[in-house]
Amino acid sequence: MQMKDVIRRKRKELDLTQEQMAEYLGVSAPAVNKWESGATYPDLSLVPALARLLKTDLNTLMCFHEDPTREEIAQYMNEVAEISRKDGGGPGRSQATAGR
Repeated sequence: MQMKDVIRRKRKELDLTQEQMAEYLGVSAPAVNKWESGATYPDLSLVPALARLLKTDLNTLMCFHEDPTREEIAQYMNEVAEISRKDGGGPGRSQATAGR
């Protein structure tokens, strides 16, 4: 689940309108709408207050508890492979072939 989905779901569970949430946080209702649509993210300074308002913890709000998706794992693997290719195999390879 993405942050936008957590914000929307938790807001609705608490029976809050976007306007009520915006007023509590000192932002505009269109800003809250943008968070829920995924167009933007809340300012970092608002995240603790947002978590308190939504009666959730920061990990849940920011989706830190989720396991990486297959796509994320593939992206990480591609990045590691690219770094390794540019680096000539990395430190492990250099040490293993140093004595040859």
